[in-house]
Amino acid sequence: MDKKNVRGILALALVTALSFGVILGAKALSEDAASPEETEDQALEELDVRGAEHIQRAVRTGEGYLVTAQAAGYGGDILVEVAFEEDKRTIARVSVTEQSETENLGARIGEPEFLDQFQGAKAPVNLPGMSLQEEEAGGQEEPLAYELRDGTYEAQASGSDSSGFTDQMTMRVEEGKIIQVVWESVRADGAKKSVLSENGEYTMTQEGLTWKEQSEALAAALVEQQSLDFLKMDQQGKTDAVAGVSISVGGFAGLAEQCLKEAAGLKGDSPESQEGTQVDGVSGATVSSRAAVEAVNSAYEFLRTAK
Repeated sequence: MDKKNVRGILALALVTALSFGVILGAKALSEDAASPEETEDQALEELDVRGAEHIQRAVRTGEGYLVTAQAAGYGGDILVEVAFEEDKRTIARVSVTEQSETENLGARIGEPEFLDQFQGAKAPVNLPGMSLQEEEAGGQEEPLAYELRDGTYEAQASGSDSSGFTDQMTMRVEEGKIIQVVWESVRADGAKKSVLSENGEYTMTQEGLTWKEQSEALAAALVEQQSLDFLKMDQQGKTDAVAGVSISVGGFAGLAEQCLKEAAGLKGDSPESQEGTQVDGVSGATVSSRAAVEAVNSAYEFLRTAK
């Protein structure tokens, strides 16, 4: 073999060795340069989830805890991953890792618009009209008995709906009885949904009651019944308990419950201390939204008792 061929072979071997070294170095750098989120979620300790209902996995991480919980959605079980801070109560973030909900409806529980509101919230969490006591008892708990104090009580939704309206309620109590309920929805410019519906500017259907008439029908039913026991809702937050009412009534129920509890003296200084943090569900996807919330709360309850 002449010297020229030897030099060529040696050069090729050198280039190959150098390339191999560069590839190994790049791989090592990529492994070291893991994202901050991956580093934070690195499992330092596996928690024992044997016998824990609805919990699939729980780990201690560098920044707190990471719990994967399961809940029954509208289209099947959903899996929710919840990252908590060191206090086991403050939610760092929530992600839906598995779901088969209706596209463009329940499936929106996996979108940032819904999930981002959990960040920084204190567990437990709930939806408007969702009782934490009812959830913990599987919905079988007897309704609370209220002894109402005379006065005028007001409640307002924490945010506006997709149309820019914010629900409000005023409730009057005299001699321990509810005598008047007004449910209104107001836009930022002061326009009231009741007025707009009567003027034909807010139309839901060509037939049937206007929004104002449905609001008044719900209010009259509450005055007559003196409690929310009659208001049974379906998967979409609607009810057939009041004739002619076709709108979603979750907002009405949530505000009425707030007024009732305040009238009964059950409203503390901090809503979070008794009721947790309220979040808004996906419009028209009550079951899916509730499932996500239940999964978050299951994760929180597990951490409360985990050792």
